[in-house]
Amino acid sequence: MQSTSDWLHSLGLDQYAQVFVDNYIDLEVIPSLSKQDLEKLGVLMGHRKKLLKAIAELSNTETGTRTDATIAARAPTAGSEGERRQLTVLFCDMVGFTELANRVDPEVLQKIIRAYEDACAVCITR
Repeated sequence: MQSTSDWLHSLGLDQYAQVFVDNYIDLEVIPSLSKQDLEKLGVLMGHRKKLLKAIAELSNTETGTRTDATIAARAPTAGSEGERRQLTVLFCDMVGFTELANRVDPEVLQKIIRAYEDACAVCITR
């Protein structure tokens, strides 16, 4: 069986061997490491990416399937990577708007649009 130091050496990341030892991280714990864990350990970004990829591969070879740890290692986090949200967008094209915009001054057009938005807001609220 391979040691944590040997595994890190095979990845070219020997400099983190002592950090792993100091934090009692062994081959049993490695599959559960997350991006945040590696950040707390002071692992540089490029090395984090390399480690997360290796952790995912390690998990796959040991179990032969994708584990929760593998999925968690690859999943972006809300705090640092952003968050996915459902977004609904309504595109509304007002008939004759371009012609109207060409005929009236921008100040008048802005008042017309504002009145239209206010009327829509009343209907939506109702």
